[in-house]
Amino acid sequence: MPNGKTNCFVDTNLLIYATDRTEPEKHRRGSDLLKRIISDHTLVLSPQSLNECYHVLAVRRRVVAVADVRAFVWSLSDFCTAPYDFMTTQLAWIMADRFGFGWWDCMLLASATLAGCEIFFSEDMRHRQRIGSMIVLSPFRLERDFDFSRMK
Repeated sequence: MPNGKTNCFVDTNLLIYATDRTEPEKHRRGSDLLKRIISDHTLVLSPQSLNECYHVLAVRRRVVAVADVRAFVWSLSDFCTAPYDFMTTQLAWIMADRFGFGWWDCMLLASATLAGCEIFFSEDMRHRQRIGSMIVLSPFRLERDFDFSRMK
């Protein structure tokens, strides 16, 4: 929830890149970004993010040992503060109608919005697109030393 800093929601694919080393540049950028957001105490996730991450890494891709995936997901559990309830579903319906994103992306966007996030990091949406008071940023289109506080 709001903490006086620029709260950042991270799309599931960035969590996956932080662990999966099959795409080295995306792994490095995703891992660096995740470490920075965690150290700034601004990371916000939803249960959907963690569940999708687990499923992709442990079940679909199987590039990381299940025990390691579980440990990674567990290490992020304290950041799982975004709501994921029927109010989230209702807001996701509105976002789906307005923006035309896929359903699961709308659920993540709704969770991030309800959690008061100012930044939504994703490579799957238009870079710098505004969704309400939140901005979508692709970590692969930002300078490495990008100043999050400029987004307030």
